[in-house]
Amino acid sequence: MLSKVLVTGAAGFIGSAVVRALNAQGTPVVALDALLDGLYPAKEKIARFDFLTTLDGVDTFQLDLRTDDLSVLPRDIEYVINEAAMPGLGLSWTAFDLYSSCNLSALSRLIEASSAWDLTKFIQISTSSVYGKSAVGDENQEIRPVSPYGVTKLAAEQLVLAHLRDSGFPGMILRYFSVYGPGQRPDMAYRKFIAKALAGEEITLLGSGEQSRSNTYIDDCVAGTIQALSAGDPGEVFNIAGGEERTINEALAIIEAGVGKPLNISRHPAARGDQERTRGDSSRAQEKLGFISNTRLEDGLGEQIKWQQTL
Repeated sequence: MLSKVLVTGAAGFIGSAVVRALNAQGTPVVALDALLDGLYPAKEKIARFDFLTTLDGVDTFQLDLRTDDLSVLPRDIEYVINEAAMPGLGLSWTAFDLYSSCNLSALSRLIEASSAWDLTKFIQISTSSVYGKSAVGDENQEIRPVSPYGVTKLAAEQLVLAHLRDSGFPGMILRYFSVYGPGQRPDMAYRKFIAKALAGEEITLLGSGEQSRSNTYIDDCVAGTIQALSAGDPGEVFNIAGGEERTINEALAIIEAGVGKPLNISRHPAARGDQERTRGDSSRAQEKLGFISNTRLEDGLGEQIKWQQTL
């Protein structure tokens, strides 16, 4: 069993799943979230956070990493998984201060606070968006973000690595690729597509639908993240990506079959800063972390449809 783990962004889609998985294996967890509005209303975050407060072995803190006193956190934290961030491409063009403060200033204060702890590892969660329009290949592919969101997440990576180079800070980077499944955020494409499909409403599709994604099922993503706590070395960067490359049109066809009725799709120009193709090579994570991603999109979307039918 691992020593105490701080999970920030603990009320989010992935963060809450990480907390629940750590708790299920008996790991003491400190769960932190600011419960911010912004990209979507905080109602779902609040419900998830309220559930985490009921779990034995989980200490919850509602704190804003940008402004609140972080010295109130326990001093015996040995591991950090920094899921906290302002995600999403579109809003980042018009609310840059929000993204820079949540994704950079907050991280800087968290690293500063962690100097009071006997830290073994700090896992910074990043994104395939740092690669840019095309995210195809391993961690050595060219880095060319095409959105302010991607720029702030790349800067966050570099901030962690700067502390490592300067003082041996035990930082590691995980780059997530298109995580989906039960609990997905309401602003994300599959969540919106399924909601509209179930309601028989028009689906807005931005772009041709031939954009492709290395979809990563939530359970696979969480398992890989937790494996990184005890495997891999500080300074390393890992892609956490699904093993399939599938187009948005293929995903829509799967959703149509899953809900059992035709979709009404309205097609529009591509979103600004959207990725055209992602096919992440996770060989390094497979070899060094034991990461496995073998959930087929048909199965993962089937589980997400079942979950959304309960909402």
